[in-house]
Amino acid sequence: MIYEGGGESNERIEKNMKLNNLETYERVYSSHWFLTSYNGIGFVFDFPKIGGGNFISQVIYKMENQMCGYIFDREEFEKAANFTANKLINDLKWKEKIYQKINYYTEHYFEAGEKLKKTNLSLLSDKKIIQIIRKIINFQHYHQVYSVLANGIVLDGRNHLSNKIREELKRGLKYPKNFEKYWSLLSQTTKISLRQRKDYDIAQLAKKTSKLSKSVVKTRLKKLHSKYCWLDYNNMGPATSLSKFEQELNEVVQNKKNLLIPNQLVILKEKQKKLIRKLNLDNRLKFLVTLAQGVIWQKGYRKDVQYHGFYCYENLFRELARRKKVLDWQTLSFLFPWEVEKCIKSNYPSISELKQRRKFSIFTVAKSGIDILSGEKAKIFAKKIESSEDYSDIKEVRGQCAYVGKVCGKVKIIQIPADMKKMNHGDVLISQATSPDLLLAMKKASAIVTNTGGLICHAAITARELKIPCIVGTGKATLIFKDGDMVEVDANKGMVKKID
Repeated sequence: MIYEGGGESNERIEKNMKLNNLETYERVYSSHWFLTSYNGIGFVFDFPKIGGGNFISQVIYKMENQMCGYIFDREEFEKAANFTANKLINDLKWKEKIYQKINYYTEHYFEAGEKLKKTNLSLLSDKKIIQIIRKIINFQHYHQVYSVLANGIVLDGRNHLSNKIREELKRGLKYPKNFEKYWSLLSQTTKISLRQRKDYDIAQLAKKTSKLSKSVVKTRLKKLHSKYCWLDYNNMGPATSLSKFEQELNEVVQNKKNLLIPNQLVILKEKQKKLIRKLNLDNRLKFLVTLAQGVIWQKGYRKDVQYHGFYCYENLFRELARRKKVLDWQTLSFLFPWEVEKCIKSNYPSISELKQRRKFSIFTVAKSGIDILSGEKAKIFAKKIESSEDYSDIKEVRGQCAYVGKVCGKVKIIQIPADMKKMNHGDVLISQATSPDLLLAMKKASAIVTNTGGLICHAAITARELKIPCIVGTGKATLIFKDGDMVEVDANKGMVKKID
């Protein structure tokens, strides 16, 4: 399907959209339109076709200096999220169908990305490049759409799926006092992740370094680097350097804990089985535990494949930048996927338009069509949808416990890798949502707090691995607290509050 938009007046867009019950449900840093585009298409046009309900009639995305806000009508979002969560929990046939679809598109998106990455595009004609891009873009489209659906539309602390699973488990166990501890254990996945596989493979090489020549070690490490360097790419890169892999290898030679990863997962599984027997879970509650674990693993894997996709797209953006004599290849990531062919054939949209989009732009998706506003038009429209909420008098927030514990510490707002330099050991890390490229800061934190997320988010999974208190899904922690605030994080109660 080809989507066309742009060039419309603010008045025409405003006439076709509801603007009086809006809320920003997600804020994604290091974002671009190549990432966000199909999410919006999915909510409005694809969900009704694949069983996700016909509740969301519009989505507004606001991009400002590579930070993208996802803006929904409150009532529409709540209906869609509740509907999807209920279907995942209660309609097993539909759930299995969705998971089959996401597995299919994820596998083919990954394969198409590998092909794109390994292709020397400078040797190909425009026509040949377009043929390659058509395939990967189709897989990207449905990978993103089914991913959002399979994870229960988790945005900005509205953890409908997570909350429904937790509440039914609590009720089934008759609301035990130690529920948070039970939850922390039972919701951990015992299936090895790509990141754990990378750490284990490096540990295996480290184990053999004393018996191998330096050249053999270097060759094998280069293979591992080629296989896994994209894991921390996020949405705009860069990929992890070979020197960073060399550093990791040297550290593992001294500390061999990553060799224990498979055994630790086996031990975790046994602990879970023991607890399940102790709690005497019936088949329904066992299903909920399995669903929670599966969603956690799927969310992590889906994110990894998304990072891999954008890592591979870099090859395309660099080649387009070379052909169009653009110094910064990342400018091309502010194309929409369906604009690539036109950009190759006719230089539309212009590079100046893409630069404007990067600084400030609005993308709207509605039943009446899609549109992109940039520059002054976008700023005028943004004023009509901006919130004027005042958070100065709010002293505490509540969220969901991802890992138990209670600490006090100084707040540091960490949104992007550049923020990590201000992080000290013992600080409380507060973020919109963590990602692998923030791991060094997370390892210094005494606690982690996020606006978004639930049982399936990166912060929750990492906090369990690091065994530090973590509260996710607070909604607005980054808006209420600022750098230097002293706070108490009581993950046992899911509460963060300012202290004098």
